[in-house]
Amino acid sequence: MSGKRSRTAWAAALLTATVSATGTLTGTAAEALDGDVAASGASSFTAKIDIGDGARSCSGTLINNQWMITAASCFADDPAQPTSLPAGAPKLKSTAMIGRTDLTTTTTGEVRDITQLIPRTDRDLVLAKLSTPVYGLSFLHPATSAPEAGETLKGAGYGRTKDTWVPDTLHSAAFTSKTVQATTLDIDGTPVCKGDTGAPVFRENDGRPELAAIATNSWQGGCLGTDPAETRTGAQGSRVDDIRSWITENTASTLSIWNTQMLAKTSTGLYHGMRNSNGDWTNFGDVQKVAGTITDIAYAADAAIKGKNYIFAVGGDGHVYEANRRPTGGWEAFRDLTGELGTKPAFTKIAVTSTGPGLALIGLAGGKVYHATQDSDEKWSKWGDVTNLLGALDDITQVTTGQTTGGDTQIGVVAGTKAYHAIRHSDGTWSKWGHINQATTNIGPVNGMAFAGIGGDLQVVLTNSTGGIKHGIRAADGSWSAFGSLNSKLGADTMISVGAAAVSGEFQTAVVTPDGKIKHTLRHANGKWDATEQVVGYPGTPQSVALTGSAG
Repeated sequence: MSGKRSRTAWAAALLTATVSATGTLTGTAAEALDGDVAASGASSFTAKIDIGDGARSCSGTLINNQWMITAASCFADDPAQPTSLPAGAPKLKSTAMIGRTDLTTTTTGEVRDITQLIPRTDRDLVLAKLSTPVYGLSFLHPATSAPEAGETLKGAGYGRTKDTWVPDTLHSAAFTSKTVQATTLDIDGTPVCKGDTGAPVFRENDGRPELAAIATNSWQGGCLGTDPAETRTGAQGSRVDDIRSWITENTASTLSIWNTQMLAKTSTGLYHGMRNSNGDWTNFGDVQKVAGTITDIAYAADAAIKGKNYIFAVGGDGHVYEANRRPTGGWEAFRDLTGELGTKPAFTKIAVTSTGPGLALIGLAGGKVYHATQDSDEKWSKWGDVTNLLGALDDITQVTTGQTTGGDTQIGVVAGTKAYHAIRHSDGTWSKWGHINQATTNIGPVNGMAFAGIGGDLQVVLTNSTGGIKHGIRAADGSWSAFGSLNSKLGADTMISVGAAAVSGEFQTAVVTPDGKIKHTLRHANGKWDATEQVVGYPGTPQSVALTGSAG
């Protein structure tokens, strides 16, 4: 990235930057970064913005499937007055090329028109809505805390470099945070040049990048076309860490009513967080602080009905406990379900799914699989021995369940590194175990499995005991697709845990990796996958993860 952009001239000439009596950078705005050429596919959240068919050029940042954030001065009639930009459609035709490290190619990234602008009134910053959603590209979430002086930051932009007037490639940069002010951040390091206005300035948080600011003003020292005597490389950006709620409120037009609920069991406890349809996560809350403590939680699962999120946990005593989070946000405390479900051997694993009016609960105890249901009045049936109905399997280690259209409860188990599937039909009858490894291809030895029903289809993820993760679909007619690899998205390691959920017609999955991270991705209804994101914000080291979707 490089330099400071003239607020009054967007062509070859730049106005001279000035310094106030206090030494603060003022005057012109930045248009690009002069750094190293970014590796192919890197920083795919970065966009090249064309305004007025080449009249202006800026950079921007994708923050979810349909919104970017950039500098208001890119679109203002007078770039020196960015806060005068009105909300609404851009005055000039504006196009964003997103996720293209090399702008000369058309095989990567996406191109969209910008249809709506929502500017801030206190800083050089604007939200830009895309004409249609983009898929498969990374988002850059706003930082959760302000940068600190001396902090190492990174940047990426499409602006002018020291020797190229109009670069065809994305450039990366390194910065050091300097003065942090109420709405702005001073940085120094790699020159910020023309074309970098609006470019992301970000930090790494536990391996996940998050947006600290967007580039605005710069001295442009070392940028092509700048006075050779100008050697200053300092720049300024508009902070975003303090306006997260404003961003959420103003991108709400593309939100659905559906949220993803995530339950993470870690080395320090049980934690719950939510993700809305724009990709924003809440902080993770300590479930046991609000729902009561369970000694030595071994495993946990969750499901939702009409906005109420039900959480189930296996305690160190082998009993199954239930709590729930009401749609209003309050919690009902854990209670031991042994009296309602009946006494069985100590449970080690559980899985749960919504049946529409109630819940279906699957438990693994003493090498056998058990099933129970909760009706619309929240009354439980007694445990039924599924093994007696479906046939015995040796060495069962995992259970999962999902609901498909018509009231069928789909049940899966991992037994002896093989995946099996059965159905409890709406009339209460059961199918026999089916061997998934024999029904389709490309599976291999299995150590984990998760189900989610979308319409009449059952979406399945399988983790491999030799490393990697695969996805396949059992269609409503009973046929299986081949399983495709998700290694390029979620990694080729032997995963510790896997969860899945159907959320507003989309398939979502999350895994716990051997190095103690939770990774999440989703498959849209059109079959396109989003880029993987690393989930953060939970205390301790994750040991298992469960997902469900809820409205409201």
